[in-house]
Parts: sequence; C-alpha cells; structure tokens
Amino acid sequence: MSEQPFAGGLDPKKLLEPTLHFVTNFLKIGDDYTTDKIPVTELVKGGQLLADFPNFHRFAAKGFEKKPLEPGDFAQLSEDESAIVATIPGYPKVKKIRRSDVPEPITVVSVEPLLKISPDNMLVTLIIHPPLEEGHSLLQENLTDLIAEQKIIFGIDQEAIKEVNAFLQSGEKEFKSIVIARGQAVGQSVDAYLRYDMEIGPIAGTILENGSIDFRERRIMVGVSAGQCVATKIPAVQGAPGINIYGEETPARAGKDIKIELLNDVKFSRETLQVTASKNGVLSIVNNNVIKVCAHQVLLGDIDYKTGNVESMNCVTIRGSVQPGFRVTVGGDVEISGSVMSAKIVSLGNLVIKGGITGKSSLLEAKGDADIHFIEQGTLKCGGIAVIRKQSYYSDIRAGADIRCHQSSKIIGGVLIAEGNITIGDVGSANCNPSFIAAGIIAERLAHFNSLKASVVEQQDAIIQWLQLYHGSSTSKKVKHMEKELADTKLRLLRLNMIPGTGCYSKVSGPEDEERELGEEYSSEGGIAIEKIKIDVVGTIFSGTKIQIGNCAMVIEKTVSSRQFKLHPNKKSILAIALKK
Repeated sequence: MSEQPFAGGLDPKKLLEPTLHFVTNFLKIGDDYTTDKIPVTELVKGGQLLADFPNFHRFAAKGFEKKPLEPGDFAQLSEDESAIVATIPGYPKVKKIRRSDVPEPITVVSVEPLLKISPDNMLVTLIIHPPLEEGHSLLQENLTDLIAEQKIIFGIDQEAIKEVNAFLQSGEKEFKSIVIARGQAVGQSVDAYLRYDMEIGPIAGTILENGSIDFRERRIMVGVSAGQCVATKIPAVQGAPGINIYGEETPARAGKDIKIELLNDVKFSRETLQVTASKNGVLSIVNNNVIKVCAHQVLLGDIDYKTGNVESMNCVTIRGSVQPGFRVTVGGDVEISGSVMSAKIVSLGNLVIKGGITGKSSLLEAKGDADIHFIEQGTLKCGGIAVIRKQSYYSDIRAGADIRCHQSSKIIGGVLIAEGNITIGDVGSANCNPSFIAAGIIAERLAHFNSLKASVVEQQDAIIQWLQLYHGSSTSKKVKHMEKELADTKLRLLRLNMIPGTGCYSKVSGPEDEERELGEEYSSEGGIAIEKIKIDVVGTIFSGTKIQIGNCAMVIEKTVSSRQFKLHPNKKSILAIALKK
C-alpha cells in the first residue's frame, strides 16, 4: 500500500498497490559471483491467482483507489475483473509501463510459458527456471501430466524428457531450455515429369548443381528409330501429410500433373507411360513436354535466290547462312551454321544459330528454346530459354522462361524481357543508350502497360485542347465524358498485372473497393513465385540501366559489378545484393 506525497496544499491521492500471489526471490545464477542477483519467480499453474486487491472495500471506505493493473501475455482478468489469473503454466513476470491515457504507471502481470510452442505448432520447448527453496517448481510436478494437460500428444521426445529430469535432479541453479516435442513437417510433393530414356545431349543454359550455367553446345537433331522409347512419364507423388504437436494433420500439396503433347511420328502408351517413336527420324523436345519425331532435312548452302524461302514440317539443318529478305518456316528444330542477315526465321521447335544475327528486319521466333551467338539490332522471341553466348547489341529479346547469357557476354542497349530469371555478363557502357532488363514479366502485358501510359497522356492533352479550342466549361457533358474515359484508363493502368500466371487485372468486386484496389501493387493470385525471381549481373551494370521485376521498376543510379537484383519482401522496391563468388 502506498500514498501519493502531499503536494501544493491539496489532498494527496491515495493509491493501493496490488498484492502479488507468487514467490519471487533474487538469485545469483551460475559460478560468476561478480554479477548482480536477478529476480526469479516460482512456477505457477494455469488458472492460478497472480494479483488482486484483497479486502479492497475496507480501503475504499478510507478513500483509496486501486493502482492501475492489467494482464499481459498468457494472463487474464478474473470473471469479476477484480484479479489477474494465469492462463497456462509458467513463470509470472511484473513490469511497470506508462501510457498517455493513464496518469499513473500501470502494473502489467504476464506469464512466461513453461512450454513454449512455436507459431506453427510444430515445436515445443520446455523453459526451466532455477527452483526456489520456498516456491513451487518443476521438482514438484509430473512433466508427463503437464504435457498432457496442454493436449500435446505427437512427437514427444522421450530422450529429451530424461534429459530434463536429470537436469532437475542435478540441483543446478541455471536457466535452461530443452526441445521436448517436434511435429512432422509436411512432405514434399513431386510433380509429374518426363524422364528421357535416351541420350539427348546437353541442353545449353542448363543450371548445374553448383549453381553455374552449362554453356556446352546444344545437341539437336538426335536420331531415333521406329519403336524406340524416347521418354517415360513419371507420375506425380503427393508428399506425406504434416502432423503438429496436437496431432492435427496438414495435407501436402497435390503433385502437379503434366500434359504431354505429341506431334508427328510419336505415340504414348497409357499402360506403360512410355513415349515411343512410330517412325525413324530425329527428335525435337519443346519446353520439356512437347515431343516430336520428324524427318531431317539438310540444306548444304545459303538460303538465297537459288533456294528461295524454306517451308518445311521437318527438322532442318542449314549449313550456310540466310540472306537478306528470305524466310525460313519449320515445324521442328532449326540449326543454322552460318548467319542470319535481315531475314525471318520461324520454328515450332528449338532454334540454334551458330553465326551472327544482324539487321533491323531480322526476326526470329521459336516455340521452344533459342541458342544464339550474337544479335545486332534484331528481334528474338522464344517460348522457352534464350541463351546468348556473346553479345546483344540494341536488340529485342523476349523469352517465355529464363534468359541466360554467358558470363563474358555484353548487353548494349536494347530490351531483354523474361518470364523467368535473367543471368547476364556486362550491361551497358559509358556511352551507349541505356538497356531495359525485365524479369518475371509477360512481354505482351508490358507493351499493353506502355500503351495505356501513352493513352493517358493523349487523353489528358485532348481534354486541354478541347477546353482551349472551344472555350468549353469543365462541367460540360463532353468534358465529363472525356474525363470518365481518362479515369477508366488510369484505373486499368494501375490495376494491370505483368506477372506470369496472374489475371490481367487485379479484381474489383464493386465501386466501394476501387480505392483499396488502386492501392495494391498487384494481385498475385495464381501467379509465379515472384519473390524468387532474380536478375544476376555477373559482370558490370552501368548507371542509367532500367531494370524491372514483376510490377516494380528502378533505374541503376551508380555503376556496380557482381550484383543480384530481387524484390524486397514488401514487393514495393528492388534490392541489390552482392553476388557470392
């Protein structure tokens, strides 16, 4: 019990301290007797009284008021709100806090849990405090019963329980924590995949186990015989369910199936799950799950006026170059030993060009991967991985998967857009126009984004011109209609998602949600794991380069080397992290 000192000639305010119903002693812990004693409390049980104001009516009659008292963690007010009780077994703690809405310091009574349970209910740690001679401790309790009272039934470590009992019997006056139960983590599911049962050779740009990239020359036009097994479908496997300490199960995610697309002379058996060639030919594998067996056509010279344009449903090898103005359209893989000069190449398979690609009118499209040496002022679009071995000079590269450049490669100007990750050597130079490097983006949506930005400018200019030309009022029907169209365009611009797998626009359920939706960066529902997307710069990236990951963009302000760019956890900015050598 305490009273406020008399001040200023006014009656002092009489305040009553709460009574604490647990033992606290000050002990020295360990062998270091130079340290100060620290407060140690006894073990209390769930439901036990911790603090109250006994017989308060007697003090109230004398003009006393209760000092502010509140429950903290793992404590609560009693039913009549006159006392604080523990909600779980543990060690009570008392601290004083101040709040602007209460003039007096507040006494907060909380409980440190005896059994500390992780947020995911997968780990139980027993917290041991030194026993007090006159207080209650674990020595007077049956640990097995305490665990059962908390309904912990799974993953109990009996060896850890023995360790606890041995420590308690040792009489050591130390604080100690011991993990006594672990849940079973959710098993990892395995997605279905195709296991290739024949040697298909290295795939250029493959990520190796040590994290490096395999840039060996890609092997295509692999011969197969009729009846030969090309691949076997390995079905998806669902992982074991997780079980938490309460015995509750969490099912593993379902393993994803794959859709195998078979074209030309190839067939699939549902009984054996094998893909076999039905005729002799060469194999074409597009984006891992499209399998073709085609005839192989070899053209020994250049594609020029002697040969004319090439159109074939087969796999085609061109031993020469493709001259300006000519077109090659192929249903399978294409391998060109020479160069492509202001020509158009379309492949429904994979594309390998060992020479250079030059000319503003050079356009190369592949449904699968593309493996090129260098490209100058051309355009390359592929549905899979794009591999650049030497240089991209003011060119437009777009990939449906990753873009992987050799560590000695150079990117000068131009645009690189990948739906997956990007690995590059040097980007930019002191004198060139800045490059644009974007990962985790659908290229078509980025083009739509830029189109919407241009529309906003045009519509704003149109409103200004109308008002100036016709001296119209901003409240006229024409202007209101133009302003509504402008607002709609701005809304689409702000809601546009560029992340693969997401809907084109974030959803708005009604007019009342427009303000909330406009504040969102993007809707990630169904999208790729954008937080895992990265841009690795092995060499130097020059200032002025613009990079973008998902819907977040930034301009490099300072020339740096060996950096990995990825999204900040809040997905509102991009981090630059030093690459590990």
